[in-house]
Amino acid sequence: MTDDFSKSISLSSIALPVVAIFAACLIFYYAAPILIPMTLAAVTAYVLIPVVEFLKRLKIPHFLAVLLVMMALLAIGLMIIIFGVSELAGLARDIPNYQQSIQQSVDSVQVWINSRLADFPGMSVDLKSLKINPSNMANLGKIILRGIGSMTSLAFSAFLLFFLTYFIMSDYYVYVGKITRLFGQGREEAQTAILKQIERQLRGFIIIKMAITVGLALVYTIGFLMLGIPYSYIWGPLAGILNLIPYVGPIIGAIPPIIVAGVTSASLYSMIWVGLFIFVVQMLESNVITPRITSNMVDLNPLAVLVATIIWGYLWGGIGIVLAVPITAAIKVFCDNIESLEPIGVLLGGKGK
Repeated sequence: MTDDFSKSISLSSIALPVVAIFAACLIFYYAAPILIPMTLAAVTAYVLIPVVEFLKRLKIPHFLAVLLVMMALLAIGLMIIIFGVSELAGLARDIPNYQQSIQQSVDSVQVWINSRLADFPGMSVDLKSLKINPSNMANLGKIILRGIGSMTSLAFSAFLLFFLTYFIMSDYYVYVGKITRLFGQGREEAQTAILKQIERQLRGFIIIKMAITVGLALVYTIGFLMLGIPYSYIWGPLAGILNLIPYVGPIIGAIPPIIVAGVTSASLYSMIWVGLFIFVVQMLESNVITPRITSNMVDLNPLAVLVATIIWGYLWGGIGIVLAVPITAAIKVFCDNIESLEPIGVLLGGKGK
């Protein structure tokens, strides 16, 4: 019986996936400065190719269709950057003006806590030491302005990403053909099947996640405007984008508007209303809308998603956290089609697979 067991489970069948994971992590970590822009450009091109195909069906040549799509993308990006910088500059300018409101909020919290502790003799909270220093508030505004100034490096990165995306889209089908022949002649059919499986799972998932992100940004922005939160055009899109981070993203995105609501209105009820609004929207999105739309697209179990988010966040930072799910789903498809790496695909899969 022991012999049969040793034949069925060999050391190589366990060691090879472990070595593959370790080697891949080393490559992704040390080659991050090169791989991150290339991955972002590839994902962007992957999403925009259907638009190019639509324009080509209108008898527009391929190079011109790619150029039109990229010009539209550039125009939208410039509009977002100009508007975002303007809003952030206004926020940095107004932060010192919130000093009195913040101090009032701190004093109100002290009064509320002490009223609850009145039944416990000798217990009280003294927050008088938490005085808001005007110079610190001004410094916070300077930090935001310094962040705006660092956008020059971000603009350069966006410029590089723009051209990488353009060149990938220009020769997209050439690259696809090369990938199908990546593992030698005679395996094109298998490679094509793998690529089609990845496309079937990922393209729809990425597009839907982008649509949900934009939709959430609009809903949050409109809701914050109706609730009277200053700079809703910052907090709404921020909450929508942070929703891309599994599990903790929505919580992080909810903190700034709740704090701003309390600071500007000096009312606990305002914070409660904002928190309740975010909670209802998030429950609808995470439990009703997204599961129904993406249930059959990406076959990953929740634990795999969480672990992948942690790993990719360590390897690639914030970009890795956002791209963790699609990258892991693509890796799972490759593992499912490579016999020696099938154990990894089994661990990543959901639905009992």
